[in-house]
Amino acid sequence: MTSMVKQYNYCLDFIKGIACMFVVFMHCEFPGFMGIAVQAISRFCVPFFFMVSGYFCFRPLAKINDGQLPTIDSGMLRIKKKILHIGKITIYASLFYLAFVLLRQLILHNQNMTITKKDVVYWVVFNVPQVVAGQYWFLFALLYAYVFYGILERFHLRRFAYILAAVMFVVYIVMAQGMHLVGIKILNCYYRNWLIEAFPYFMLGHWIHENENETNISNKSLLLMIVVFTLLCLVERRLLGRDFGVNICTIPQVFALFVYGVKNPNRHEGAIQRLGLDCSMLVYILHPAVWHSLDKIYSFAGISNHVLALYLRPLLVLGLSIFFAWLFNMIVAFFKSNRMASVRT
Repeated sequence: MTSMVKQYNYCLDFIKGIACMFVVFMHCEFPGFMGIAVQAISRFCVPFFFMVSGYFCFRPLAKINDGQLPTIDSGMLRIKKKILHIGKITIYASLFYLAFVLLRQLILHNQNMTITKKDVVYWVVFNVPQVVAGQYWFLFALLYAYVFYGILERFHLRRFAYILAAVMFVVYIVMAQGMHLVGIKILNCYYRNWLIEAFPYFMLGHWIHENENETNISNKSLLLMIVVFTLLCLVERRLLGRDFGVNICTIPQVFALFVYGVKNPNRHEGAIQRLGLDCSMLVYILHPAVWHSLDKIYSFAGISNHVLALYLRPLLVLGLSIFFAWLFNMIVAFFKSNRMASVRT
């Protein structure tokens, strides 16, 4: 059984840093073949973040005494804290994008924001934000996954959770690639939501934590799997085309990547690791606002179709997103230090 005392993992933060960079390139694409290739191999990003959350939610099951079900332990309190934490982040991100849209309307005078009852239903059920940044559906999906996992843990249904996650992987493949292959077009929110995408990857991360002592795969094998399945993501994109979902080959790709991170906690400490630790969530939240703002600047400057400007655009969005994330962290740290100093005095 996994020990409750865990060594700090630099490698998972390093991969989070890589993932937050690729998630920018996945949404704000490079032009031409480069954009297609980068977009195809970067599908691991969002699943990886879901897996990180599931991994760190794991707690060993309490022992059954005298035939009684295990009692609720500190693990449930931890889940509640995580739900409150991600809930606050989701609310703040929603308020930020509401303010962003209102400010854009005020400046441009030609942006109308209308939200129908259908939009609200899609927002609540399928995690489709209707305010500018559809990319932050991830926050709603993660919040729902935490809540659902907490309910299942409360009623001691972990085995059911694993079975359901496995079923949802199959459902995802059928709805994403299967429907795509037979020419049936469906909205990707029907399979890219908290239940069909977020929860399976969340539970995959959880399962890896529960079984990490029994996972005996060498680093060479894991690196080979990462390379092979990353290349197969390109092949899959070439053969099946774009479906705006996760590739089938993404599943073994992100599995190998995550297990590598778990097995090598002391590796890859440095700048990218610090980016993953301190800024990955903020970069994810901020980059759509930076991207849309930069597009307006490009339009005003008349360079929207300039090849060099298009190649620079994803790099500028990434750089500015990291800068604003760093600046936000600096401001928060400043106010925290001032508050602590005032408490001492």
